[in-house]
Amino acid sequence: MSLQFLNDIDGWFLALLLTSIVVILWIYLGVKKDRKLSILYIFRIFVLIIVLFLLLQPKVTWKENLQYPLHWNIYVDKSVSMAYHQSISPQLYLEEIQRYIGSIREIDPDALVFTFDHTIQKYNGQSFKLNGAVTDISNVHNHILEAKDDLIGAIIISDGQITKGNTDQNQLNKIHIPIYTIGVGDTILMVDIAIKSVSAPTIAIKGEEMDIDVTIVSQGKMNDRINVLFYNGSNLIGSKYIHLSGEGSLSKAKFRISSNTLGVNKYVIKTSVLKDEINIDNNRLPFEVTILKDRYNIALITGAPNFNTGPIKKSIKGFPRASMDHYVQIGDSFTPSLSEFWSKPYELIIFDNFPLKPVSKRWQKIFAKKLVSNKSSLFFIAGPNITSKSAESLYPFFHVSNTRTPSKDNEKINWYWSESGDYISQFDSYILNQSEKVQNSYPPLTPKLFIETDEEVSTLALYDKIYSPLLVFGEKNGLRSSLWTASDFYTLYYKLTETASFDYSNILMGNIFSWLMRTSGENELYFRLNKKVFQQGEEIYVSGTHAGFDENDIGNTVGYINLVQDNEIIKTYELNYSPTNELWEKRFLAGKPGDYSYSIHMDILENSFEQNGRFVIDESQIELNNVSVNDAYLSSMANQTNGKYMPWKSRADILPYIHDDVKNEMVLKTAMLHENYIAIIVIILFLSCEWYIRRFIGLS
Repeated sequence: MSLQFLNDIDGWFLALLLTSIVVILWIYLGVKKDRKLSILYIFRIFVLIIVLFLLLQPKVTWKENLQYPLHWNIYVDKSVSMAYHQSISPQLYLEEIQRYIGSIREIDPDALVFTFDHTIQKYNGQSFKLNGAVTDISNVHNHILEAKDDLIGAIIISDGQITKGNTDQNQLNKIHIPIYTIGVGDTILMVDIAIKSVSAPTIAIKGEEMDIDVTIVSQGKMNDRINVLFYNGSNLIGSKYIHLSGEGSLSKAKFRISSNTLGVNKYVIKTSVLKDEINIDNNRLPFEVTILKDRYNIALITGAPNFNTGPIKKSIKGFPRASMDHYVQIGDSFTPSLSEFWSKPYELIIFDNFPLKPVSKRWQKIFAKKLVSNKSSLFFIAGPNITSKSAESLYPFFHVSNTRTPSKDNEKINWYWSESGDYISQFDSYILNQSEKVQNSYPPLTPKLFIETDEEVSTLALYDKIYSPLLVFGEKNGLRSSLWTASDFYTLYYKLTETASFDYSNILMGNIFSWLMRTSGENELYFRLNKKVFQQGEEIYVSGTHAGFDENDIGNTVGYINLVQDNEIIKTYELNYSPTNELWEKRFLAGKPGDYSYSIHMDILENSFEQNGRFVIDESQIELNNVSVNDAYLSSMANQTNGKYMPWKSRADILPYIHDDVKNEMVLKTAMLHENYIAIIVIILFLSCEWYIRRFIGLS
């Protein structure tokens, strides 16, 4: 124990001390003959001494030896991989864990138990699920480091597979207690194969060959051959055997295919399944390629030249890769002869102001065979010279029928787009975005045909008030058709050229042609994601291009992808052009689980293009990539902290190392007497005694 004065003895204190001594002596000389007053005098002297002592601010310091009980921390891995070890079933593992914890608590009742994946939770004594998405043992190290002063040691029960966080063990140098590790599982990796990626163009030309490169990753020890299967829809179009070496190695399979089916072709890569494979969901990967025609043959059959013919021909010539044959009826014959029409396949046949009179049953049968054989699409544009009866002879090909005439001849009627049209969503976004702006600019049109539609046909545009279809679309048995019922298409074409929406008619016709011929032509983005469902933390690869993109425009092109969740843009990534792959690309990691939509934007010179889609991010199953015990890591951790590593079957060998203990700590304690309430109580006690004695002897 030591005593220290915080206030120095200065001149003022010495003066006060000398004055107090003089006063004490003077009083003593005055009362020494009176015994009763001498007692009061003694109380006064004690009070004065205490006050002078406290004025020096005394501090008393002493040491005290304290003991704290220490305990053990047990950490139990609850990640998904713990449920897939062949050496022990999940249910048995959980039961044995509870028994083992009970054995530890018989030795150390204060032992604390925690479960962990990427976070640490205190064990409540109830059974838990092996559903942790990832394993982060660095969090366990940090937890031990924070509690090391209260621990005898720690036990970690895990397979040692780290799928998140730091893998180095530098922080173990700061831990001065032993860590005992128990390894669960087999030392041999479980077998798994997965289709890592498929490299394929997003668009291709009909009939041209394209290379498909498949990369397959294999885990575990193996020396096997598997069959890689290539499907177009449900049809097997190719297969190859490849050799797998396992241990995380990559194997390649190459295919070269071509397609004659226009539009979106859906492909699937599959692999055969190995014995004891833990995850077969990653053995298939679907992808899409849009097939475009190198040249679209279009036949324009004109019954009698009219004001619509010029705008129709201009729209066809403005369509990319279009080749037009124009057949004009003169009397009962055509120029050029229809013999070439019957022998040449066409992707699209357009009737312009045709037929002038009903076609024969024989003509219908021959034409039907040509449609089926060539898989041609049809577009009927009414003209001023056709009649309801002549048009009716072609109605079976368009799945419509005649109805009553609800308006006067040659009466012009306003029209509008139908919001319920089944095919309007497939139109270029420009059409949809501009419809409201152009609505007031639409010229009224003259209905020529009044029709009713079958179930296979959807109405895209309607006349106002009479609600009769202006433009209809339909598809039956794989054959597409469309019908325009107004006789003055040219009015729409030329009137809008005088407005800010001068190109609207060409874009409208381009969209109609694109749908009919199953291609979006030059006004479409062709991007795709490597998958539609991702695991958290998995790489998302976006690739694609614009069909009409020219490498000379790279400096004038900006591309980016917006990720949207709950109608809010949460992330934007810029697209980069790869000259090697001739694609615009971006790679990024899947974030939080949930449903997402995305919009891809490309600005090329003054033109803007957009493509939308959706994808899903699931909880991560990355734990299944390495289902084995990482005994080297667990052993290194134990050795670095002077602990022991034991396999699961020898876990009981750690129990002898568990013991209880206390921590002795010498604590330095201090007391500031001038701030201590005991000093004040002593002063009050002395003053109270003095007051009582004074009253007892009769003094006031």
